[in-house]
Amino acid sequence: MKKVVFIFLISLSAFAATDSFSQAQTVEELESAGLRHYKNAHFKAIPAKNRAMADKEFARAEKAFQKAIKKKPTRLRPYLHLGRTYSAQKKYAAAARTYRSALVIAPRHKRLYLRLASVLEKKGDYRGAINALDTLRAMETDERAIRIIDDLISQMEMRATGSDSDKSQSGSLP
Repeated sequence: MKKVVFIFLISLSAFAATDSFSQAQTVEELESAGLRHYKNAHFKAIPAKNRAMADKEFARAEKAFQKAIKKKPTRLRPYLHLGRTYSAQKKYAAAARTYRSALVIAPRHKRLYLRLASVLEKKGDYRGAINALDTLRAMETDERAIRIIDDLISQMEMRATGSDSDKSQSGSLP
């Protein structure tokens, strides 16, 4: 009988570990589970060249962040994490949609405009990236930051017209 109980407990813990956010009750727990899966994919599976594991972990991260957003749609952090998860998988259109949704919640969040510009640039939407940077520039008060944004806009305009010497480079946006 002890053996049966032991096997049952082991199988129960193995099942729980396969979907760590399925029993999470709070948005914070969902975020934590999503981040754990994201890190497993990004920092363990990808460097080990284990694409199948990375895909599975990214899918779990996406699911956790999406559940967190459903639980509390006004919380910004799950959007940021979900956008970063999409971007890491080169799902730039999904990342852009996620960042735009986040901007509805936090329209003055400067980092969001940089992230949006970055994924739009990577997807080849230079005009969209320039618009995001223009919006950011209009909000910025620091002269040094404005110069950096102006440089980024100039680089993006060159890419948009095809006059950039290295079109394959994705720029210095985060």
